[in-house]
Amino acid sequence: MEIKKRSLWILVALILLIPPGVAANTYSELPKVDVRSAAAILVYPETGEILYQHNIDTPREPASITKIMTVLLGVEHGALEELVTIEESDYFDIVEGSSSVNPPLKVGEEMTLNDLLYCAMVASDNAACNVIARHVSGSVDSFLETLAERLKKLGCENTVYTNTHGLPDPNHITTAYDIYLMARECMNNQTVMEMAHTEIHDTDPTNLNPEGRQLITTNNLITRRRFPDYIYPEARGIKTGNTNAAGHCLVSCAERDGKMLVSVVLGATVDEDTNLIRSFTETRDLFNWGFDNFSVRNILNQKNPLTSVKVLQGLRQDTVNLVPARGVETLLPNHLDIADIERSVTVYHPEGVQAPVVKGDLLGELRLSYEGHDYGTIPLMAALSVERDNIQATQDNVTDFIDKVFGTPTAENSEAGSLRWILWAALGFVALLILYVVVTIVLNVRRRRRRRSYNYRGKKRYR
Repeated sequence: MEIKKRSLWILVALILLIPPGVAANTYSELPKVDVRSAAAILVYPETGEILYQHNIDTPREPASITKIMTVLLGVEHGALEELVTIEESDYFDIVEGSSSVNPPLKVGEEMTLNDLLYCAMVASDNAACNVIARHVSGSVDSFLETLAERLKKLGCENTVYTNTHGLPDPNHITTAYDIYLMARECMNNQTVMEMAHTEIHDTDPTNLNPEGRQLITTNNLITRRRFPDYIYPEARGIKTGNTNAAGHCLVSCAERDGKMLVSVVLGATVDEDTNLIRSFTETRDLFNWGFDNFSVRNILNQKNPLTSVKVLQGLRQDTVNLVPARGVETLLPNHLDIADIERSVTVYHPEGVQAPVVKGDLLGELRLSYEGHDYGTIPLMAALSVERDNIQATQDNVTDFIDKVFGTPTAENSEAGSLRWILWAALGFVALLILYVVVTIVLNVRRRRRRRSYNYRGKKRYR
């Protein structure tokens, strides 16, 4: 017992000594990637496969990453060239001096919704988010209600947004995984992604700013204008965030050789040795690690039969092969041998399927997995059609009927047992009826014989 306790404490000590991020690799044989941020995730959005994870369900403040959903709903509202007037009420929760556009937006200024969206996404302006929300939903409160419903539909179970911009609020929280879900939704909107990947945007002149404004992205992965050391050519947006409470945050996607990856880094710090912001460097490291160690491969051919199932009452065919309903192509570690992927086959009718069978009938499913990674469940369908043997079916039906009636009743066959008792009762009644008729006939015959015998032998006749 003492040895077991000692082993347990040694195991706990070893776990505590593991640096942050090192144990987050989701494949045991891959090289490690050094991520020291509070939370991080790397995903292949094509299948939702998580390649790297660290505290992905831990609630944290997201800072200005909040703005990607505000912009998404604003784009979906449409009428991007419509003029919107900035009101004093739009500043109700804006910290003085927190504007990120120059000059700051002014009360009474008229700006197109399109330029307001660029102010929010590219320059990360806070007031612009409230203006967008009010314009889209009539009020910020109404907008937040709509936003909450949208987040719920996306599956963001650990997200509560109390504002439109991400200024500090301990009740305004989300997770790395939920942000990935939001980013994936934004990636489906071409207009949003154009804004997210914009390095510089010049706004139109307004009634109070005839020269317009030049907006420069806060995302150092896609611009050399601020800090060229961060540039990452494969990056495709998306949004930064930074407050004292949230730390440095970044959600980004990148593409290389036709592969798209999504990264979320939350609560990053500044490297004391290089003075570089880790949200950018660790995002870059995650992308390089993912692109270098994973490739898209075909792991399932649609034409190859995986199993077969017995066909009951089939005409000239007593089995049918099951093939995948589709092929499977997914992102896998380069070191992984496809033969090592676990294949779990489930046949819906292991005792056999009743004819007729039509080619394409779904008769089972295949689950592909490796080391806890689920590569999907694929339907298995009949590779060909099998007609019904009507003669055999008739013979089987007669045999089944006889077995039900005269066979031994079982707990599972209670209906057959009831039918059997009814039939026996009917047969008993018929037997009794026949016996009654026979006895009646026999008695009548005997009476007639007695009458004849008396008439000829004992009865006196008078003339």
